Amino acid sequence: MLSCLTNPFHLTKTNNLCHLEQRVILSKQDGLTYIQVIGLFALLGLATSLLAFLRYDSAAAVDPVLVFLLIAYPFLIGTTIHFYLQDKNIKATLQDEYFTKWFLQSFAKTCLSESDLQVIREELAGTILRLVKPALVSVYELNSHTQILDIVHQAGIKNLPDTATKGYAFGEGIPGWVMENRNTVILPDISQEQYLQVDNWAKAMDLRSYAAVPVLARGQTIGIIALYSLVPNYFQDSNVLIVQIAAQLYGLTHASLLGQE
Repeated sequence: MLSCLTNPFHLTKTNNLCHLEQRVILSKQDGLTYIQVIGLFALLGLATSLLAFLRYDSAAAVDPVLVFLLIAYPFLIGTTIHFYLQDKNIKATLQDEYFTKWFLQSFAKTCLSESDLQVIREELAGTILRLVKPALVSVYELNSHTQILDIVHQAGIKNLPDTATKGYAFGEGIPGWVMENRNTVILPDISQEQYLQVDNWAKAMDLRSYAAVPVLARGQTIGIIALYSLVPNYFQDSNVLIVQIAAQLYGLTHASLLGQE
């Protein structure tokens, strides 16, 4: 859950985020309760039918309707649960879509209203953490003077080693390669990677999957957003798409703010 900040500037917005997440969690808990109730009634109905069946002395005396119910009851309840879960999945998908759109719109509003790039970077990383839920988000930007890809903001895992904050030369390592080629990269398991240079500190921390998205501004690559997860195969096209949208918003804002200087 999000912790509500005490800064008055962020208080209203953070409260809205807290309430939104609470509604999502409560809705999921309600869904589990309904399934448990349906399952309980199914077991009670099946047990009642079975007891009624066992009360007959001979098979010839058994009521055909009872036999039908005994056979059909599990299928009827199973079908009911199936369609119920299907409906819940549709609702959950719509809810996730609303959740994603809400946070992206919130980030877009921050981009429009905020003139401090560092605040926007923090909001960028926070939005990705909430929606994609990686273990670590690193925002790199190219230093025009040194031509080094420097880390300008990190969020997620705390107490990282010093080597985790070092920059990259243009074309060096995976961040440098993404910067040079302007291509999104997804590595299912960096512990098994044999072709691209993976940082030793990431392997030492048992980080498994990796994704990186370039940030473009006015047709030029100005940086990348790199993500790590502790779970193999965590990053897919679906969740990386969210990062790409956020990167586009950040790139447009970056170009606009620097153009005003």
